[in-house]
Amino acid sequence: MTPEDRNLASIALEPVDRNPVFPILVTSAPRLYGVTQAEAWADHNAARDCLIRAFKDFGYDYGSKPNFYYPMLPGRHCSAPVRNLIPGKQLGEDDLYQIDERVLFDREHYDQIAAVGWNAFWDEHYPRISRKTVEQFSMMQRISNQLFNEDMEICRREGMPIFMGVAVDSVLMAFSLCRTLPEFNKDLYQVPDKVEAAMKACVDDLIANAIEVCKSNGNMLAFIVLERGSGFYYRLPVFERFEWPFLQRYVDAFISEGIIPWMHFDTDWSINLPFLKKLPKGKCVCDLDGTTDIFKAKEVLKGHMCISGDVPASLLTLGTPDEVAEYCKRLIDEVGDGGGFMLTTGCECPIDVKAENLRAMVETGKTYVGRKGRVKPKAEAVRREAREVVTRGEIGKALGDLRLDEVMTLVEEAVEQGRDALEILDECRSGMDKVGELFSSGEYFLAELMMSADIFKKVVGLLESRLTGSRGEYGLGDLVIATPKGDVHDIGKNIVSTLLSAGGFTVHDLGVDVPPERIVDEVVRTGAQVVALSALITPTFDSMKKVVDLLEERGLRSRCFVIIGGGPTSPTVRDYVGADAWTLDPKDG
Repeated sequence: MTPEDRNLASIALEPVDRNPVFPILVTSAPRLYGVTQAEAWADHNAARDCLIRAFKDFGYDYGSKPNFYYPMLPGRHCSAPVRNLIPGKQLGEDDLYQIDERVLFDREHYDQIAAVGWNAFWDEHYPRISRKTVEQFSMMQRISNQLFNEDMEICRREGMPIFMGVAVDSVLMAFSLCRTLPEFNKDLYQVPDKVEAAMKACVDDLIANAIEVCKSNGNMLAFIVLERGSGFYYRLPVFERFEWPFLQRYVDAFISEGIIPWMHFDTDWSINLPFLKKLPKGKCVCDLDGTTDIFKAKEVLKGHMCISGDVPASLLTLGTPDEVAEYCKRLIDEVGDGGGFMLTTGCECPIDVKAENLRAMVETGKTYVGRKGRVKPKAEAVRREAREVVTRGEIGKALGDLRLDEVMTLVEEAVEQGRDALEILDECRSGMDKVGELFSSGEYFLAELMMSADIFKKVVGLLESRLTGSRGEYGLGDLVIATPKGDVHDIGKNIVSTLLSAGGFTVHDLGVDVPPERIVDEVVRTGAQVVALSALITPTFDSMKKVVDLLEERGLRSRCFVIIGGGPTSPTVRDYVGADAWTLDPKDG
């Protein structure tokens, strides 16, 4: 079978000679061949040549896209117009590019968006958030589209087929990126009808834009960027109102045009998986990034939808070839059982992938035929019992029940009545305990955690002057938290920082992209006995390790408890860094 035949058969749930295998490899290719990220961004020919070279050297089935020249992917308004931080400009020469998430439109713009739609709004609004006119922006997009198509043809001539025709944000993802996750969460709670009306006005524009791009380059596959509508962030009623109906519209529209919907599910979508069985059978791809349990996904979707995934970034970065091969064999045996499986990386192949691990993944995928009757390891049943937390007064109860508008009013009234600030704060902590327990038990989701953390932070700000000098009486001590050098992501860190403060720590939050030396200096200055480090990209692992090494060098390690967290982290990363603990659950942190 040709790679194209194999891919199409897998999607259609038909028999194949073997499972398709291809790492979603973009930024890692230049590093494999000694080209810096800055050089690759500045010269799309160099980036493309590295991608072709990797394809030939490692022998996988498909390339994901032909370059990563700014603005990354072709199309008119197919995604939120976010700003990228670019290596060699805002970042170091060989740093991984990152998104600079900031507010791109305000809450009052929802009515305008509902009236004119996505395209018309950005045609008018884009010049306000950038230094480019509409004409300059349109020219940039035309040039990018032309380069994308030309590079795709070069890749085809070199024998590397490209599977991606367009990348398009889900409506919820686009709105969340434009508003930022914290602000969008508030919008969903405070002006849900306005958000929904604006989303309904935008969905057809986003669909039409994506279809136009696929038809212009001939690659009939739409990579739908999904992350922030998952069960990791929101309870099912929010998903059913603000994500699911729009995803259905995308899928139906793309299939009607002969375009394959490739749904890229970042974060944990476990509770959302049953909904996918309502989509047309054998027409879509469920692409998992290493967070959703891919083996559970197989149980739910077997015989209905092709699954792609999910060799984790931490395994490719820190594991051994034998470990990679063993995990790939398990995927082939269990997720590939009965067909409908593609062996790919969990999200994009990490920039610092080991070449020998990448080769082990590809070679295993191409040569291992599977072993019928292989014993499936029993899944560990991890269940959390939500403790019943009894709040001691109205403030804690309001916070625990997420009656967030009432909390500040009650706090202000308590202050006016002369109640002790420590007593008020302790009551709020009790409410936060309830939120945390309900989050851990699955009744609350990340959105509720973020909203309650935001309110708690405001309460602390209001009480700060009354708490000065007295925190030592009740506190758990000093704690230093940071996102280390090379990573500018802060949402998860900010949530954990607030929760730790609610738990009684005096938190010293150093922010993002923090040099390891500064983190250790802060430990010395404050006498902190706990260090919390966050990461959303794999290059940050080395910065985390440097922090632990410096603590050791300065004789501080024995008195410091080091905990790490963030999307790509795992027990393997914990061991590599030399940390004491690891978690993906903000409440556990």
